[in-house]
Formats: sequence, structure tokens, C-alpha cells
Amino acid sequence: MDLRLSTGPKALLSLLILITLELPAVQMAYNIGTGIADTTGPIAEIVFMGYAKIDQRGAGLHLRTFARSYIIDDSENRFVFVSVESAMIGHDVRAMVIRKLQEKYGDLYSEKNVMISATHTHSSPGGYNLYMLFDLTTFGFIKQSFSAIVNGIFVSIIRAHDSVVPGKLFVGHGEVLDANINRSPMAYLNNPQFERDKYNYDVDKTMTQLQFIAADGRPMGVINWFAVHPTSMNNTNRLVSSDNVGYAAVLFEKYINKDAPIGKGDFVAAFASSNLGDVSPNTRGPKCEFSGDECSSSYTCPGKNEMCFASGPGKNMFESTSIIAHKLFDGSMRICMIK
Repeated sequence: MDLRLSTGPKALLSLLILITLELPAVQMAYNIGTGIADTTGPIAEIVFMGYAKIDQRGAGLHLRTFARSYIIDDSENRFVFVSVESAMIGHDVRAMVIRKLQEKYGDLYSEKNVMISATHTHSSPGGYNLYMLFDLTTFGFIKQSFSAIVNGIFVSIIRAHDSVVPGKLFVGHGEVLDANINRSPMAYLNNPQFERDKYNYDVDKTMTQLQFIAADGRPMGVINWFAVHPTSMNNTNRLVSSDNVGYAAVLFEKYINKDAPIGKGDFVAAFASSNLGDVSPNTRGPKCEFSGDECSSSYTCPGKNEMCFASGPGKNMFESTSIIAHKLFDGSMRICMIK
């Protein structure tokens, strides 16, 4: 089976076909590269992007944020996938990254072969999208946020470019339980019964993993896709954080890179955004704020001051972030050929 990359948008289609195949493992010979760089930006007094809560301003650091880049080259065409620990990536961020790449590499990288994906953490600085709706809660454009993300992505791609060697890709799938729940189960029940009967759960429990192995057997990186919102850190959090998926990436990289400082090792592990729309990591589900009672079917609580919100599985958001991260890491290791 030949799934070599083709020109332009077909490159992305070929990769998506590869990673969604229902096969235990598929290997292909390519030239591959991986790279990582810091994108943290300002950690104080900048409103976070995600919860759109104006009083949620940064006041410190929980987990640094990174851009992780992967290059796949079939000797005819080249494709770059970048996973960035931010809420989302806008057109202007991508355009600036491509402009900087073309200043350095000419036409090697362009809009046709560079894909930038945000993990969707809700605990990173905002103000970088240049769209009024998204920058409204940050009171406008924040140059420091924009520059940190753009430069981090750019440097991570340079590092991936410089690391390109012959290698193979392996794709695998596995099931991860107790790491996500449907945050709108009532809405899900509006789907026809015949459609719901196709699935064992009301959320996707399948993790898909793409592994990058050099021809000499050296592990270079992995990309994991699993449906879960990076919102273990709730809207009271004021520490910049890559949240559960970022923590999982650190766990994987520390496992392979051993004593190398975080973000400095050769092995690069991304837990990238997937079909996470109505999927929450807060596995205790919605409870009333003070009483701990179940919320009503309309997600409300009695009285005027008691809110309905989801939490868990830990006793606080830091423990919950760690628990979900370890579940993701453990799930990825069950799939992984790297031991």
C-alpha cells in the first residue's frame, strides 16, 4: 500500500488517510524530522484565551507552552505538521510563520504544505489573533503573545528541518478509558437511536498515534490524537499552562529524553487537537457548587448563588490535570512501539 504524499492540499489528505486507517500498525519509508521550541509568552497581567473571562489574567506559570513540529518528505514533496499549545491559531499567525519560512528557505514551505494546529488549552495568554471577537477580552492585540507564538513555531520548524533523516512512520490505535466524558449528554441523546447504536460510548475513546522512527532505529517523535478538552485547569486558574495534553507531552518526552531539560531533548511528543468539541476531562461531571448535588437537566442549581460546574477526577485542578495527563501518557505507551 503506497500512501506517499502528493502535491498541495492532497498532502494533508494523504496524511489524514494514513493516520485514520483501522490497522494496528502501518510503516512507510520517508525522510522525517522533528523539532520543538518554547511559545510561552507573557505570563503576567495578560488575559487568557479560551474561557473569555476578562478577570482571568495571568499571575504566574504552571506549565510552559511549546510548538512541536514534524516533517514528512517522500523525496518529491514535503509536509509540515505543527501542534502548538495555545487556544487556537488564526490566519495572521500562520501567514507570519510562512513569511518567515520563505525568507529563510524560499518556496520550500508555503500555505500548501504547512499545517498549524492548536491543542486548545484555555490557560495560555491571548491577544494574538488579530480578530476583534477573539482579542476583545484581552482589550486588543498583544504583540508579546503574537511574537512568542510565531517565533516558537518558526524555530520548531527550523529544528525539524535540520533534523530530517531517512525513517519510517508507524500508526497505531488504542482505547483510553476514564479520561473524557460528554459535556452535553442530553444533546447527544437527540441523535437517532440507529446512529447511537453504532458506538459503545457517547464520546470517542480511541487514541490514534503516529510514530516517527529514524532508519537507524532511533525514536524521533510521536503525535497523539485523542478527543479531550484541555480544560482540567478551570476558569479560576491564573497560571499559564499547557493543561492535561501538555503535561502528557512532557511525561512522554521525559520518558525518552531522560535527564534532558524539558523542551531541549531530541525526542518530540505532541498530544494534538482532535474531535474534542463536546468532550470534557472533568470526569466527575456537573455538580452544584456548594452542596455537591447533581445539577438539574438544564445544568442549573437551586438558589441564585450556586453555580453548576464540572470537575475531577482529582481533588483540585492541578491534581486533575496530572491524572488526565497520566491516563493519556499510559494510553499512548500501550500503543507505542518505543519502550
